[in-house]
Amino acid sequence: MKTFRHTVVLSAALLLLSMGSGCYSTRTNLPAHVKTIAVPVFENRSYNDEYTRKLEVELTEAVRQSFLQNGQLTLVGRDKADLILEGSIMRMERQPVRVDRFGEAAETRIVIHAQVALYDVREAKYVFKKTQIANDAEKAESGVYNLRRGEYEGLGRKKAIEDLGRTIARKVLDRW
Repeated sequence: MKTFRHTVVLSAALLLLSMGSGCYSTRTNLPAHVKTIAVPVFENRSYNDEYTRKLEVELTEAVRQSFLQNGQLTLVGRDKADLILEGSIMRMERQPVRVDRFGEAAETRIVIHAQVALYDVREAKYVFKKTQIANDAEKAESGVYNLRRGEYEGLGRKKAIEDLGRTIARKVLDRW
C-alpha cells in the first residue's frame, strides 16, 4: 500500500513537471541573425510646446537600461548592430489627475509621446517605422506625482521616462 502511494505521488509530480515544462523556454523569439542593437540618442522635438533639457538623453539611457536588464539583445555601436532603434520625443504633456478644493492640481501626470523606428540592418528594411508610443499606454499611473505628499515634477518625469523606456524596449522585443 505504501509503495502504491509513493508511485501515485511520483506519477503526479512527474505529470505536473511535464505539464509545466512546455510553458517556459529560455529561447527568444528573435530571428537567429538578431543579436545586437544600437540605440542612438533620441531627437527632442518637444521644443514646439516646451523644450525640456536633457529629456532625450534621459530617455535614451532608460531604453538602453531596459535592454541591458532584459539581456536578450546586446548594446553595440551603430556600425556593429543587427538592429538600429531610432526615436524622437514628440511632446511632453502635464495632465491634472486630481484637483483640490481650490481648483488647483493636487496630482499631475506627465505623459511623454515618442515616435520610434526599428531598422533591421541585415534585411535592409524597417521592421516598424513612425510608431507612436507613450508612457501611459500600459500603465495609467505612469508619471503621476502628488504635490500634497511633497512629490515634485522631477519625480513624475523620472517615472514617466523609466516607463516609456521599458515600453519601447518591450515593443522591440515583442515584435517577433
